[in-house]
Amino acid sequence: MNVLHRLAVSLAATATFVALAAGDARADDQLPAEELEDPKDRTEWAGFPVIGGSTDIGIQLGAAGAITHLGDRFKPYWWKVDALVSFSVKGGPRGTEVVQQSHDMRWDFPGGGGGKVRLMPGVFYDRTINSGYFGLGNASRVVTRPDGSIGDRYQFRHEEASTRLNMRSPIGGAYSTMYGWQLRYVNPHAYAESRLAIDAATRLDDGRPLIRGLQPLGIATLNAGVIYDTRSDEIYPRRGSFHLAAWRLSGATPTSSGVYWAGLNVILRRYADLPGGFVFAGRIIVDAMAGHVPFYDLSQGGAFDPNDMPGGAQGVRGVPNGRYSGLLKVVGNAEVRRIHFAVHVFGSKFQVGTTAFVDAGRVWNDYTFSDPRDGKSIGIKYGIGGGPFLIWDTAALFRIDVAYSPDASAANPGFPVGIYVQEGMMF
Repeated sequence: MNVLHRLAVSLAATATFVALAAGDARADDQLPAEELEDPKDRTEWAGFPVIGGSTDIGIQLGAAGAITHLGDRFKPYWWKVDALVSFSVKGGPRGTEVVQQSHDMRWDFPGGGGGKVRLMPGVFYDRTINSGYFGLGNASRVVTRPDGSIGDRYQFRHEEASTRLNMRSPIGGAYSTMYGWQLRYVNPHAYAESRLAIDAATRLDDGRPLIRGLQPLGIATLNAGVIYDTRSDEIYPRRGSFHLAAWRLSGATPTSSGVYWAGLNVILRRYADLPGGFVFAGRIIVDAMAGHVPFYDLSQGGAFDPNDMPGGAQGVRGVPNGRYSGLLKVVGNAEVRRIHFAVHVFGSKFQVGTTAFVDAGRVWNDYTFSDPRDGKSIGIKYGIGGGPFLIWDTAALFRIDVAYSPDASAANPGFPVGIYVQEGMMF
């Protein structure tokens, strides 16, 4: 999860008020993000209440802040630290309750080791009582109650605390290596008669469990990969590429859990200027795992910054978190973006734009490609939508995505739309 993720809808309202009502504001022609850079050293501060959320977690309240130090020696900044403290409230089968707590802090030092290594440490804590688990495979079904509700049948409680350190070192030209580690404490709980409770009690013909990980575990992960980066800008790229190939190796304690696995992750991103100030952004992700993967990681992808996938705000928008689980995942995203205008307010610059997108993805439960849990059809899951975004000075970008997907009603019956308030572009 991004550090200033799901920023308030009220932030967008505040930005609109600032743009339209501030007496000393002036509109500029559309400006690319790179033209906002000031070669003079300076520190940018941002702090605000969080009043946002998504259709997965409900209404989110809290506080977020960021401090960024800029200069002309290291790009996109010399260093940055940001933090989030938040909780969310949503109605559910037990009434209105606090469904999520999310607290984290991230640091980014592009100039670490005299510019020889970029250091990116972070600490995270999340507790969610309505995490999604709908079963294995691309054809997992949602069975509603007679009144059309689903209760907590496809939910579980998830608590996780983690710390990680990612490092990036240049190796020549546009290439660099990235490597790091992550330590996690994970403590999930299944609701009685839920899909998770049923699958956790199920044994295969040879006696092996159908799923693993329904117990407190300490998990250690090692990551390593190669990056090719020719982006014109990290915050709002207009042209270039950003490709990553990485592997990860994970193991858990107690070892009696039998949880250990390896993963390979390939991400291809491409950006291109279009006529009229528009920008095309495309991404393809392939994430493959092998071994005894805990059930909650079967609906995630990525090595250095794992995210819910294929559903959620970083995969196929509109598809609920945890909706589909499997060893192999493929996701594709295409966006068209444009900055429409910029304004100066109280010494800061705000750029306002919009994006339109199409997302699609699929999972496979195993590598036989014939598992009945995956179905016999092509089985592509998709989301389509758009929304506004705001670039605050040089290093902060916030966006609101609204996506239609037929799968969205699996978590919110009768409401086939996913709404996400996030920090940064999706990719």
